[in-house]
Amino acid sequence: ASRIAIAARYALLPYWYTLFANASMAGVPPVRALFYEFPDEPELFTVDRQWLVGNDILVTPVLTPGATTVDGIFPGRGSVIWRDWYTHAVVNATSGGNTTLDAPISHINVHIRDTSALLLHQEPGYTIYETREGPYALLVSLNAAGTAFGTAYVDDGISFPPGLSRSLTFQAAEGALKIESDGGYEMQQKLEMITVLGVQKPTQVTLAGGIVQEWTYEETIKELVVSNACVDLNGQVTLTWK
Repeated sequence: ASRIAIAARYALLPYWYTLFANASMAGVPPVRALFYEFPDEPELFTVDRQWLVGNDILVTPVLTPGATTVDGIFPGRGSVIWRDWYTHAVVNATSGGNTTLDAPISHINVHIRDTSALLLHQEPGYTIYETREGPYALLVSLNAAGTAFGTAYVDDGISFPPGLSRSLTFQAAEGALKIESDGGYEMQQKLEMITVLGVQKPTQVTLAGGIVQEWTYEETIKELVVSNACVDLNGQVTLTWK
């Protein structure tokens, strides 16, 4: 159980780092109450056993000893698609009310919001240093309209005060994912895996104008995975599927 949780934490380090950078520059809290992101849903005002990490990740922990299920509400009243962090399957959630989730002792319920694009570490290591030396992955969760957006802030993670940095933008729409990059910090690690959730099965996938050979598609969860992408995150690149 601890290995699963630590692997998720290390994979999400670029996302956490971006959240804390935004907190230092704009005062936006990294961890948020549900009503912070969904202020028009009064049923969320009293929810104190779930929280959001940024605006893209929903955590529903077990806080009752011995429990094997947990009740949680999924914000959005049915307009938001929530996907399981581990399986990428869409949650069949009750609109505006509690949904009962399986919660065995080794499992923490974590879900990804649609319209999100998360920069991750592809291979979580035993230490933060080892993890940071490995390649990146990108997880994109499309909404019903096929759009998503995300950002990432990257620097050397050591210097104080911070030195050179790089800002990444990920934007998906109309069968294309555009990655834009700006800043003076040179990222040595490549983006090796791109996962896009919520797409219809494509017949052709291109990256930087070239046809991609190494891609897979899982029909049950509508998941497109491009492996061995070897994308240089210091520049701009576009992934398309059709």
